Amino acid sequence: MNILRTLELLNKYSKCPDCGSEHVANGAGTLTVEDDIFIRTCKCGWSVTVKDKE
Repeated sequence: MNILRTLELLNKYSKCPDCGSEHVANGAGTLTVEDDIFIRTCKCGWSVTVKDKE
């Protein structure tokens, strides 16, 4: 995943739509960016997975 697409997704999913948390450190959620996958999770159970084809 290229850096511009990653930044776009970070902006879009920086805040959890369920609880409003913006934190991903210290067990408050996770952020994973690998090859063509972006995964953002939250401590409340919300998650989003985006898989891009390059």
